[in-house]
Amino acid sequence: MAVDAAKAACVDVRTRELRTTEPFVVEALAEASRAYDLVLLESAGISRPLVEAVLFASGRPLILYPSAPFGGRMDHVAIAWDGSRAAARAAHDASFFLERASKVCLLSVIDEKPVKFETGDYLVENLLKSGVMAELTRIRARGKPAGEVLQTKAFELRADLLVMGGFGHSRLREFVLGGATQAVLTNISLPILLSH
Repeated sequence: MAVDAAKAACVDVRTRELRTTEPFVVEALAEASRAYDLVLLESAGISRPLVEAVLFASGRPLILYPSAPFGGRMDHVAIAWDGSRAAARAAHDASFFLERASKVCLLSVIDEKPVKFETGDYLVENLLKSGVMAELTRIRARGKPAGEVLQTKAFELRADLLVMGGFGHSRLREFVLGGATQAVLTNISLPILLSH
């Protein structure tokens, strides 16, 4: 279906079949992903180890789609912005979408952790200079998980894509996802570009 839809839209899409067995599926997908610009996965039925492998081991951005049907142009992009290295990397990795969007909104949760607002203002300024219509919106979590609040606000703003830095750290040799990343992966309501 994806190949047929791509041909109808005059988009070059190639597919590749990976042949491997458990427990090597996760590693094989992460390794194969390194050769491409972007990884697309539907969130339904995807295991957390698979998402973590692509996010942390592929070196490529990942777009997770909700299981609900999605179609159309990604015209309004929301960026989860906390001034971190991961947020900056994600914004850069989403530049293809940002340059083509009619509107970009940086979303900063201001009551979860200290956020350097200046960096958000600087990014908006640079986007505006590049011809991208951008604005900064500050929101309060009020005790709710930041990932949930970010998704809810992006959905309220009718964003077509939420861009987030995928944060994780190693604890006893296993990845433990950061709070916002974990909350988003639990319940996806719109396409989310994750980058690490």
